[in-house]
Amino acid sequence: MSELDITIKKTLAQASTHSRKVFSQSPLTGEEVLELANSGGLRMAATTKPDGKPHLSITDVIVSDGKLYIGVDPATARHRNLRRNTSIALMIAEGWKRQVILEGEARFLDMKGPLAERVQDSQKKRYGWASEVLAEIVPRKIFTWKASPKNQ
Repeated sequence: MSELDITIKKTLAQASTHSRKVFSQSPLTGEEVLELANSGGLRMAATTKPDGKPHLSITDVIVSDGKLYIGVDPATARHRNLRRNTSIALMIAEGWKRQVILEGEARFLDMKGPLAERVQDSQKKRYGWASEVLAEIVPRKIFTWKASPKNQ
């Protein structure tokens, strides 16, 4: 069982009655979360501004070695926000077919190391460019949902 699968199960076990009822009916597996992250669906990242208000932006998501990464351009509010507070939430959605809500922490990569090079290679293959700053997304909570096959 992958770390993502363990986090999905743990999240559901600790969820409110309402959230457990909604998200336990048809959850995605960890492998499906990674596949959705690699799909053409909508990807949004939420960070926290210095005044405590949320900041939401569209993001790239890179899958490498079974983990999730995002590009973090140094000129953006997302970069400034994550340097102050590493908390992040991601929403990855393919309309009403499949959805992931992930809460966790962003860990900036050492951009001179082999991991950053592998992630940048994956990013170049997917998007045609590579970010000069990358962060691994370490999930703490993951809520997922997929439509039943008859509704897809």
